[in-house]
Amino acid sequence: MEHLNSSLRVQFSQHSTAGIKPDNQDTVGARIPDGTLLTHKGIAMVVADGVSSSFAAKQASQAAVTGFLSDYYATPETWRTQTSAARVIQALNRHLWALGRNSVRQEGHLTTFSALILKADTGFTFHVGDSRIYRARNGTVERLTRDHSQRVDRKTTYLTRALGADPTLEIDMDSFELEAGDLFLLTTDGVHDVLNDREIWTFVEALAQEPDRLARQLIDAAMDHGSKDNLSVQICRIDAKGTICQEDSIKALAQLPFPPVLDVGQCLDGLTVRQILHESERSQIYKVETEDGRLLAMKTPSPRYLDDPAYIERFVQESWIGSRISSPQVVRVVETTRARSCLYYLTEYISGPTLAELIRQRAPFAIADSLEIVEQIIRGVRAMHRRETLHQDLKPANIIMGKNGAVIVDFGSCAVAGLAEVNAPFVRDKVLGTLEYSAPEHRSGGKAGPAADQFSLGVIVYEMLTGKKPYGDRYATAANPKALHALAYIPATRINPLVPVWMDKAIEKSVSLSPLRRYEALSEWLTDLQRPNPGWLSLREQPWIERDPLRFWKTCAAVGWAVSLLLLVLMFKGN
Repeated sequence: MEHLNSSLRVQFSQHSTAGIKPDNQDTVGARIPDGTLLTHKGIAMVVADGVSSSFAAKQASQAAVTGFLSDYYATPETWRTQTSAARVIQALNRHLWALGRNSVRQEGHLTTFSALILKADTGFTFHVGDSRIYRARNGTVERLTRDHSQRVDRKTTYLTRALGADPTLEIDMDSFELEAGDLFLLTTDGVHDVLNDREIWTFVEALAQEPDRLARQLIDAAMDHGSKDNLSVQICRIDAKGTICQEDSIKALAQLPFPPVLDVGQCLDGLTVRQILHESERSQIYKVETEDGRLLAMKTPSPRYLDDPAYIERFVQESWIGSRISSPQVVRVVETTRARSCLYYLTEYISGPTLAELIRQRAPFAIADSLEIVEQIIRGVRAMHRRETLHQDLKPANIIMGKNGAVIVDFGSCAVAGLAEVNAPFVRDKVLGTLEYSAPEHRSGGKAGPAADQFSLGVIVYEMLTGKKPYGDRYATAANPKALHALAYIPATRINPLVPVWMDKAIEKSVSLSPLRRYEALSEWLTDLQRPNPGWLSLREQPWIERDPLRFWKTCAAVGWAVSLLLLVLMFKGN
């Protein structure tokens, strides 16, 4: 994002030579961006050693390195580093494998692959084959990768894993915290097969402050030791890890002043307020009209958070998140054509009631209407999940029923995986969703994933069909595991007999208090809502104790007490 710039600083050098061979089948490459790419994607360096026995070793290593450096930086900024890199590597592997299968000779396009990504204060390694990544720290050299090779005899080894060897690929991945002064070496086997770790450390100790000389001398030493292969070395020294200076961060965040609280008729940057749509402790939302007559929604921060950098960061993130989600079922962020004089952002204005208003007026909904609405909402949620973004505050009040169906609004509680990897000098503002709709893992401190949004969707469907909540009013006040464990799902069929049992079971599974018991995918849940799951068709024929054991035993207990009281009364009368 524009307001957070990483302070990660490195020294970098790389060298590659054919050695005594006529052709260099190694490829090395790196990208050291600046600005937002440095913050969200970091610095990437890659070394690949084309497998000499394959038909197109050089082409394979070149395709792997250039393809990775191009495609990794093209992945969504909202994705985690490991998600982005792994998906790109898997795609490159399938590409190389297909090239080998489709070549005239049907010989492989095989290469080793080792990549190091430095993002903020964290390092990430991605490794296949027998090229290597080393880290020098505190007087020792540590090998961060494991060779995927098998020795047959003293002179012969073969690779057990390489890019392009198989359509499926297992990638070794790891992450670790960076320290200023760390020095990383990426090498091919032409270097590390003839220089052992102790010899490498000798050079590092002497030339750690001069990466360029260090790279050249490692290659020269390997050749002097009789290396018969191509030789490649990349060296990166961490001068400053990517923590963010608090003073610089606050200054950047506060570049735009907070706008005043506006009234109908007031104008800001050519935008005239036509209606106050929403006011809360944290923000204001207005319907505004542009100079050319378009209607938009404007969200402004609350003046009470004027000196809160965590709040400001989250507010600025909202428009950034929204601008990267593309779906008719998610409100669209609108860019202004003139410079902003203060802090706010604009979205399209959607005319229509919220789902909350419709539930108050019409619940219970017809089953067909409920299914149509939830299918539209799921399309929006899946668009967010594909960008590794959790909404975290799905509720009827955040869904507007416009002319094109249900539209999700409000990015104020969103969690983005890629942003979570970027450190900040302040405690981040974690805005939880509305308790009645948020999954239990949010309040218990557990790790929330896509299943948390599924829980909220399940509550919404239940409410459309019944006008009630699946665990009653006690759910919102259950503040600890014991209180949550005491809750029991109230079957929707008990409130609305028109709800099929199999649909009720699908809803019950989606709002399970344990995320592990919910559906693995929203598409699977939607299928079970739309048509009977064969496993649930015979539920009406099951004994009462199996269909609703809690209610069965409560009834038994009540009957038992009633019988006991009756016997006592008869006994006293008999006396």
